Amino acid sequence: MNTKILHLLGTGASLGGVALTNKVLAAGWKKVTGQEPPAKNPDPDEAWTGIIIWALMTGLVGTVIKVAVSRKVYELENKPKATSGSEV
Repeated sequence: MNTKILHLLGTGASLGGVALTNKVLAAGWKKVTGQEPPAKNPDPDEAWTGIIIWALMTGLVGTVIKVAVSRKVYELENKPKATSGSEV
């Protein structure tokens, strides 16, 4: 597969995965705390501990997704080419 296409697909997969994960984390945060995540909550009285925990969670998960997709793209780029059975 073309390298540029792989990189575009990888970028799209990373962005989509991170966006989906943030939605899931936000829903979980709201269910557990009863409040919007700190990133969406303009309340100046928001506790810094909640802000830091939210930043760590989203940063960690986002980075793991990006690295996993990057490794898969690298693996696909460097996969050995299939050869026809006639070469010996």
